[in-house]
Amino acid sequence: MRKCRICGFPRRFTRFIEWNSDGTMIGRIRPRIPVMLLEVSEWDSIFYELSSTLGIPIDHILIDAQKNIGKGIYETVRVTHLSYDIKKLPARWYFRPQWGAKLFVWTIRNDLAGLGAGRVKLVSYHSGKDALIRMSDPCLNPMIVGNCQGIYESAEKMPGSNAEYRLENGDLVIHLTHASERGGSEERLYLEEVVPGTGPLVYERCSHCNVPVQFARSVSWDIPRGIISNPISGERLEFMAVQSVNAILRELENELGEEIVHILYDAQKRFSLGRLGGTSVEDPEAFWDAYLLEMALSGLGYPERFDRTGDSISVEILNAYNQDLYAAKLAAGFEKVTGRGPQIHWEQRDRHYGIYTITT
Repeated sequence: MRKCRICGFPRRFTRFIEWNSDGTMIGRIRPRIPVMLLEVSEWDSIFYELSSTLGIPIDHILIDAQKNIGKGIYETVRVTHLSYDIKKLPARWYFRPQWGAKLFVWTIRNDLAGLGAGRVKLVSYHSGKDALIRMSDPCLNPMIVGNCQGIYESAEKMPGSNAEYRLENGDLVIHLTHASERGGSEERLYLEEVVPGTGPLVYERCSHCNVPVQFARSVSWDIPRGIISNPISGERLEFMAVQSVNAILRELENELGEEIVHILYDAQKRFSLGRLGGTSVEDPEAFWDAYLLEMALSGLGYPERFDRTGDSISVEILNAYNQDLYAAKLAAGFEKVTGRGPQIHWEQRDRHYGIYTITT
């Protein structure tokens, strides 16, 4: 895959992502999906802790929420790679031969690998019946299953699907079959519309491809394996849809109550504080500048207002990827700087607008 001759960023992906001055990343091709780049271990750790605390599995919610993102991915790759919508073809083997389906998956394999979820292979496909998919080097497995279901349901133009999945020699194997009805929670797991915003942030950008220079330096792609990593820490990263995360959290809160928010906030703060363990804070102002910029480059948002004193920080932010999880990251940074446990006081807490103060 060709890279920018100046910053080394994969040139193909400059077509798909734009970085906005409010600290968000949004896809350039419709449907414009807001994305963020997270450590795989961060997501795994937080949701494993949530599932353990609740004592119940939550994979089914992760899968159902991700289906809608899979349908968005289908529309994106269709616009990019096809001149015709597969959904318009009759569900007959001679209109949808197995070799054609395999060729399509082979064609888009690098684009899907660029998301960081592994390498996809279509093992078998029978129009109107089933499909067998194998992912090598997978991560966030329930999210992958949901993506595959969403793409499959879109291509097959059906109300729902069934998925059986397992790990086999390190690969994720997914068997998809038709279902006559839509899943019960899917209507509740709608995706909120997100509009690109403007904010106070100005990036240093590559003069050739316009990608923020610091982002290009902070990620490394292994496209043949479908792996993104941080070249300094070695941690694996993956692009995730912001809308999917919020649909998951909204459903969990609706089903299990507001206590979910507190569990996730505490889990996120602990994880983020652990990640800051070896960070030096000789200059608090420089620490906050770097910390906020790092989150913005990953698509997590950037404050409209950030006021700092010795014992508190006051924040006003639009379009944070999630208000509670973003606040938890700031609380971890505050504890790292001050050495004391933080408390958060919300003045306003809406999905797209948060005002709060963090104090000792």
